[in-house]
Amino acid sequence: MKTAILGIVLLLSIPFAAQAAESDLYGTWKLVSLNSKVIDTGAVDQPRGKLPKGYLIFSPDGHVMGVTLSEKRPKPESVDKMTDQQRMELFNTMNAYAATYKREGNKLTYRFEATHNEVTDRAATREIKIEGNKLTIVGEPARGMTDGKMRQTTTVWEKVAAPVTAKR
Repeated sequence: MKTAILGIVLLLSIPFAAQAAESDLYGTWKLVSLNSKVIDTGAVDQPRGKLPKGYLIFSPDGHVMGVTLSEKRPKPESVDKMTDQQRMELFNTMNAYAATYKREGNKLTYRFEATHNEVTDRAATREIKIEGNKLTIVGEPARGMTDGKMRQTTTVWEKVAAPVTAKR
């Protein structure tokens, strides 16, 4: 009898374990690193610099938003004094998007709805691994935004702790 009860409890807990793993993705993630492998040569580089900035936000309703900024970006004195060259460089040193996502095991598929450059038909399937507060995402090969070469990009993200709210 004890074995039967234990078996039932274990069977009932399986969906909750799967749901908990899914919920590990929810929240805000801060970019730690971005490495890219050039498919033709195997060379690995950091097209957005050694210290790129970025955030990725996954919501329980299946939406994701991301922004990645290169390490070296123009620093205009003000919006009023920004040159057209600086505007172009600022645009070319960023990646931003909004999408819906579907997770199946360690596969994450995006369906882009808005992108900074209006190109929504880029690689949309990624392989993910969550270990504690670290999320590693390996994209399928796609043309690089900075040089047009076929690349496979790996990003590592760290979960951002929820802010402490002030008491009223």
